[in-house]
Amino acid sequence: MEALANAVQKLQWEIRSLLRISQKTVAPVLWYPSAMTSMHEPSPEFLSKLTSEENKKVEMIMKEFDLFSRLSKRFPSKLKDSDWKNLLEVSTRKARYEQAMFLYRKEILEAEDMEKKGKLREGRRLEAANQIRNPTFISPYLQTKTQEWSQFRNVVEAYRLENHPILAVDCQFLNRLSPRGRGLTALQLQYLISENRNSQNPFRLHFVNYNKKDPKIRELEKNKLQSLANPDVFCPIISNDGFKNVFEAEIIYLSPDATEELESVENDKVYVIGGIVDRVVEHGIPKMASLEAAQSANVLARKLPIDRYVDFKSGSKFLTLLAVSEILRQVNLHGDWSKAMEVAIPKRNIRAAEEKNPNARAAQARIHEFNAEVLRRVEKRLGKDVVQK
Repeated sequence: MEALANAVQKLQWEIRSLLRISQKTVAPVLWYPSAMTSMHEPSPEFLSKLTSEENKKVEMIMKEFDLFSRLSKRFPSKLKDSDWKNLLEVSTRKARYEQAMFLYRKEILEAEDMEKKGKLREGRRLEAANQIRNPTFISPYLQTKTQEWSQFRNVVEAYRLENHPILAVDCQFLNRLSPRGRGLTALQLQYLISENRNSQNPFRLHFVNYNKKDPKIRELEKNKLQSLANPDVFCPIISNDGFKNVFEAEIIYLSPDATEELESVENDKVYVIGGIVDRVVEHGIPKMASLEAAQSANVLARKLPIDRYVDFKSGSKFLTLLAVSEILRQVNLHGDWSKAMEVAIPKRNIRAAEEKNPNARAAQARIHEFNAEVLRRVEKRLGKDVVQK
C-alpha cells in the first residue's frame, strides 16, 4: 500500500510540474524506511524513574516518532534522555512533531559550529607556525583577543561607573514555559548576553528571579546557557531574589499591556523585561503576565511607544528580548524613539502582506502544508491525538 501511495504521489507531482501548476507542498510526502534506531530510545535508567502513565506516553511517542521519521527527512539522528524529559512535558502531537524538527535543526547548527571551531583551531595552529618562522608576523588571533579585552572593559566600566541603565530580565516564567518555549527563550537570553558584551554601550545586565536549583533551569544551563558557567565569559549578575529585593533604584517593568508609555531611558533607573518567548503560544503563562508581575510587585508598568512610531502591518507586536534591549539602548544614547524603532524592529513587521516577497510566502505555505500532511497521515495510522494535560 505504501509503495502504491508513493507512486501516486510521485505521479501527481510530475504531472503538476509538467503542467506548471504550483505544488501544494514543498516536496512530495512519501513513505521511507524508518530512521528510528536504538540511539532514539530512552535509557533503562530514565525509564525506571517514570510512572506507569509516563511509560505509556513514551510508548506512544515512540510510535509517533517512528512515523515522523518515515515521512520527513527533517528528523534528529538521536534523542538524549534530556530530550525525552522535554517530550514528556509536551501535550500535543503537533508540538512533538515541531520539537522533532527543532532537534533536527539544532543538530545541523551544532555540526556547523563544530566545523567552525575546527577551522579556528587549524587557523591558530598555522598562525603559531608563522610566528615561529616570522617573528614580525602579527596574529589575527591576538588582534581578536585585544578586541575581546576591549569589550570586556566596556562591560566592567558600565557596572563600576554606573553610567548605563540597569536592564533586568525577570526569569520567574522560565520553568512554566513549554520545552520549545524554554529553548527559544534561552536562545534569546544567550543572544542578549552576547550582544550586551559586544556593545560599546552595554547595560548593567541582571537576571532576577533566577532559580538555579530548579531542574528545568539546570537543564537550560547545561544545554543552552553554557556561557553562564564559563569563567572566561563576562555574564550578567544572577540573583534568585525578585527585582524589588535586588534594586534600590526606581524600577520600571516593561509590558505591552501597560496603559502608559515609556518616555525616556535614564541611567539611574532599572528596566525589567519578562523572560517570555515571543514565537510560541504558552498555555502556562497568563496573557498579561508581565503586567501582572509588575502589579504584584507594586512597581511602575510602562509600554514602549510602538504604536506612536511604527505602523505594524503584519506580524506580532510582541518583540524579542533582543529587540526590546536594542530599543532601550538606542533611546538611552540619543533619545530618538523613531530612529531606535527603525534600527531594532524587523522590516517584516512593517510591511503589509502584499509587500512581502510572494515567492517566500508561497514557499512558507508549501512547508506548512507539507507538515500538515505529515500529521494527517500519522493521525490515519494512530488515530486522533489525545491532548494530555
